[in-house]
Amino acid sequence: MAGSTCTEAVRAVAVIGRDGPDPSRRAAWRDRHIAAIEHFAQEGLLLLGLPLHSPQGRSEGSLMVVAAADQATLDGYLAREPFAVGGVWQDIACRPVSIPSLPWGAWPAMGTPVPPGRSHTILILEGDARPERLAEVAASGLLVFAAETLDAPGAILVTTHRDDAAALAFVADDPALRHRTAAAYATQFRPLAYRPLP
Repeated sequence: MAGSTCTEAVRAVAVIGRDGPDPSRRAAWRDRHIAAIEHFAQEGLLLLGLPLHSPQGRSEGSLMVVAAADQATLDGYLAREPFAVGGVWQDIACRPVSIPSLPWGAWPAMGTPVPPGRSHTILILEGDARPERLAEVAASGLLVFAAETLDAPGAILVTTHRDDAAALAFVADDPALRHRTAAAYATQFRPLAYRPLP
């Protein structure tokens, strides 16, 4: 697990794993990773897991939100996560997060067909974002996940935007977000047995 910065222990941790240069490594470990995250979601350890893709659909890494109340839980997750163990992730950053209580919609049920291509956008924002102010956007269904980063001002959002331009326009148009630096990643939501958000 080279390059790991996993030192914080809080209720939830956003594990951001960045892939190394060899895409065949991800392909070789993918089935084991899918089986593991299905189990992690069922046991309540994995709150959300999504791939990070380029706009062209190339895999760049993963966002895994883990219910880790202490360092031992986080270390235990990383020791069982195939993409960490198998060296798929060349760099791992663990960011403590706080997930606000918002009017979240229900997760898609297990077995729901996964549409081809991009289904959502992950936005990683730098600067005071305060996602708890986004209740109206969550209620509309546009925002499906949000967490405030606690190691530095910022937030991680997952929206239903299907392209970077629309997602970044959403950030620019929102008074609570418009002055934040945002990085956008394409992703595809895979329905798992996730627990409801707070």
